[in-house]
Amino acid sequence: MNGAEPQIERGPLDGGTSPPLFFGSLRDFLRVLPAAAQRFWFLVIATGFLSGLGSGVLLWLLSVVQRVAWPPAERFVGAVAMASPLRRVLVPAGAGVLVSLSMLLWPQLRGGHGTARIIEAIWHRGRGLLLGRTLLRGFLSIVSVGSGASLGREGALVQTGAAAGSWLAERLRLTERQTRVLVACGAASGIAAAYDVPIGGALFGLEVLLGSFALELLGPIVVACVVATATARTLPLAHTAYVIPEYALLDVRELFLGLALAPVLGLSSAIYVRVMGWVEVRFERLPRWTQPFLPVLGLATVGTLAIRFPELLGNGFDTVHQMLLGAVPLELLLVLPLLKLGATALCAGTGVPGGLFTPSLFFGAAIGGAAGQLLSHFFPGLAPPGALALVGMAGVLAGTTHAAVSSVLILFEMTGDYGVILPLMLCAAVAAGTSRAIEPDSLYTAPLRRRGTALPELPRPGWLRAMSVTALVHPDAERVPPAMPFEALVKKLLSLAPGHDLYVTDDEGRLLGVIQLDALKGTISDQADLGMIVAADVVDREVEPVTTSMTVAEVAARFGVGDLERLPVVDGEKRLLGTISMRDLLARGTF
Repeated sequence: MNGAEPQIERGPLDGGTSPPLFFGSLRDFLRVLPAAAQRFWFLVIATGFLSGLGSGVLLWLLSVVQRVAWPPAERFVGAVAMASPLRRVLVPAGAGVLVSLSMLLWPQLRGGHGTARIIEAIWHRGRGLLLGRTLLRGFLSIVSVGSGASLGREGALVQTGAAAGSWLAERLRLTERQTRVLVACGAASGIAAAYDVPIGGALFGLEVLLGSFALELLGPIVVACVVATATARTLPLAHTAYVIPEYALLDVRELFLGLALAPVLGLSSAIYVRVMGWVEVRFERLPRWTQPFLPVLGLATVGTLAIRFPELLGNGFDTVHQMLLGAVPLELLLVLPLLKLGATALCAGTGVPGGLFTPSLFFGAAIGGAAGQLLSHFFPGLAPPGALALVGMAGVLAGTTHAAVSSVLILFEMTGDYGVILPLMLCAAVAAGTSRAIEPDSLYTAPLRRRGTALPELPRPGWLRAMSVTALVHPDAERVPPAMPFEALVKKLLSLAPGHDLYVTDDEGRLLGVIQLDALKGTISDQADLGMIVAADVVDREVEPVTTSMTVAEVAARFGVGDLERLPVVDGEKRLLGTISMRDLLARGTF
């Protein structure tokens, strides 16, 4: 996501002089700051501390759930393998029952996963993260993952950190810009504490959540991540790391190997994002009364698959570790990517709370490991399969998040293997570009785009020719069915704000046309037939809607050939997403 650069508000320095470049202590640094800035930096530190503390507590809870739910074993996948087939089905299904009961009691718990909800909260303050609700979702997420849901534990940790930042900002009434940064600090520090990756977590917050590497944003994010990681390290079970051999891919042939693998990983990433979205949309279209019961169906189905493939249960950390060691058989590596993708999409689509970050690592490691083992058959000694599994993780993570920089650093910090950094960087950059060319939205922005949530865009050189219109879309379109009576139409039109029209859509949300009040004047004069007229009779089907793939220049041209103050915006299947106004377009054009 490309995001506008939120600025931390600053006050004048005492005496109007410039501050020194270096400070002897933190106290000296804080002394030169105005009171509002001192309060903000205190909240940054408090957010990092709460995020690290919450991560330690939630990971402790995860270990408790796993010990209670599964037989004792050194590794989680081993515990699942020791369980009976019936237990592999009943334990996940039991977690599904808990999630379903919670959704029946609190319907607002359903919908959205991890980072997508945080991005929405950052850029739309009215959709903040309520601390109590977030903690409950975090508890359900940990119980689900510990019981076998094919999702990531990081979802609970990231949301808890973000909710802590949002709660502190609301209590102390920070400005909207400071609130954005503080929520991003909480989410980034959650990633940092979950995986012991302070550098990668900080860059994840900048690149994915805020969409900017501005220096004024770097300080708060880094401080929060350092505090969270330091706090988590003092707690038991706070983090785990991949302990792998020191691979070295420094030969020119190995660099070309990473480059050749990158487009495959980019394509796989785009498929991953689209499958996740396709499954979620299909479940959302089921009758509303079925929604709370879907988690039981999803987790029971995944448990059934685990009778044959126990590696599917949980976040997959142990299995990924074995892939990085090159210890997973090729025949299993060939089927695990598809199975893991299906299991994760099923869990997420049915409403089970959890993260999508760790499953994407599993997906990429399996693809890279399979490629490594296949190559070793034809070119023995070219590259260790475990090293290519690591490259696959970086490629898919960069491709699904569209964040190449943070992906490389997160994987480097998690493994500590500098010997593969060159192909890792090359593969991540090309995979991210390939994935973005196929699927413009990332794993985190795609759900928001489907709901019509407008996300900010950074202005770029030549923006009138290249910028997409999605940043200008307002999800405020007033929809009416084709069968709405004429009298009801007129009442709705008269209640709208000036410049707004009605949009006729079918049962699938596809746009059929536009109804303007001025266009009904001739119809109103013929009062004898008004009782027989419905929306479908007076809709203007000639209005050409705007698509999300159009540029601002193309939209400006579309406004030039009509007299509407607002144009409808549709997706690739003609579903109405919202509207774009001429006023917003002209305002953007002043930059």
